[in-house]
Amino acid sequence: MANGVLASFQSATTKYSHDFVDPTTNPNGLVRADFPMYTCPGATIASGSLRIMNTSGAAVTVDVAVQDYTCEIQFAAPGSQSPVVANFSEFSFVPNQDVTSSAIIVNGHNGTAFVVGETITVSWSGSVGPTQTGKVVYWDAANLKLWWKDPVGEWPTTVAASMTVTGAGGGSATITDSYVGTWGRCVAYDRLAGQLLVQNDSLVNNVKSSKYALLNEQRVSGINGAGQLSVSSRAYAWLPSLSTVTLYNSGNVVGGVAQTAEWKETSGSAAEVVISAVSYSNDQNKILKNYSVPNNSEVSLTGLVLEQWQNLYVNASAGASFNFIGFEEATTITSA
Repeated sequence: MANGVLASFQSATTKYSHDFVDPTTNPNGLVRADFPMYTCPGATIASGSLRIMNTSGAAVTVDVAVQDYTCEIQFAAPGSQSPVVANFSEFSFVPNQDVTSSAIIVNGHNGTAFVVGETITVSWSGSVGPTQTGKVVYWDAANLKLWWKDPVGEWPTTVAASMTVTGAGGGSATITDSYVGTWGRCVAYDRLAGQLLVQNDSLVNNVKSSKYALLNEQRVSGINGAGQLSVSSRAYAWLPSLSTVTLYNSGNVVGGVAQTAEWKETSGSAAEVVISAVSYSNDQNKILKNYSVPNNSEVSLTGLVLEQWQNLYVNASAGASFNFIGFEEATTITSA
C-alpha cells in the first residue's frame, strides 16, 4: 500500500498523454485544467486530505469531486436516434460491461466471425515497430463493422492501402474506415436521463483503469510508498470521451475528420447510440464547486475517504496545485 503523498496534479501544467499523441508534434505531452488525479485501487480504502495551493498570481476557481466514473455521456434525444426510439429505456447498458465509441468498417470479409474479447492484429505494407493489435468489443456482421478497445500501436489513425485485420479465431478483412473514439467500462446507466457513466480504460494515474479486474497489475508502480508517486506523476494518460470521434479513411488521411460520436450497446438491441454531450463531473458528486482560492493561499479538505475505484477529480481555472496526502489500507470486498 502507498502512504504519504498519494497523488499530485497542477492545473494546466502537469503533462499527460494518450495512445494517439504524436511525440513528434507534441514532444512535451498535453495539459488540461481538470483531471481524475487519483483512483483508489481495487480491494483498497484510501483516507487523507487534499491540499490546494495557489501561487498563480491571481485568485483561482476550484472544483473537487469524488466519483466512480470519468465520463458522463449524454445521449441525444430519443427522436434524434437512428432508428428513432420512444425513450431511453429502450437502451440497455450493464455495469462492468465493455463499452466503446471506436470502430472500423471492413470489406472483403472471409466469412469467419470476429469473436468478442479476442485479439485482432492489424498489418499493412510498410508497417514497422511492435505488433499492432486491439480487442474486439462487438462484431456487427450485417454491417461489417467491428467495435474495438485497447489498441496497441498507431493503426487506428493510420491510412494505408490494404490494411488487413485478422482475428485470433480466423476472421479476416480489409479496413476501409477507422472511427477513433475511446473505450471503457460501464459504471451505471440512467435510463430516465439517457446518461451513461463510464470509467475510461485509457486512464492512467496511480492505477491503470484497464486492469480493473487484475488486482496484481492495477498499480502503475510495483513499489510501495514513495515510489508510487514518483512513477505515477510522470505517467499520466487519458483519452477522455468527446462528443465526436475522428474518421480516418482514404479521403481523410492526415488528422482525420470529426464525426458525431456513437456508443455501442453490446446487449439488448445492440444499438449504436448517438450522443449529444460529455461531461467529466456532476454537481451532485462535487464537494467543492466554484470555490475561490485567493493568490498565495492554501485550502485543505480533510477527512476524505475513498473506496475502491472511486476517483478524486479536480478542476481549476488557473495553475492551482493539488496534493492528496494520506494512506491506503487493503480491505476485503465481499459480494452480497
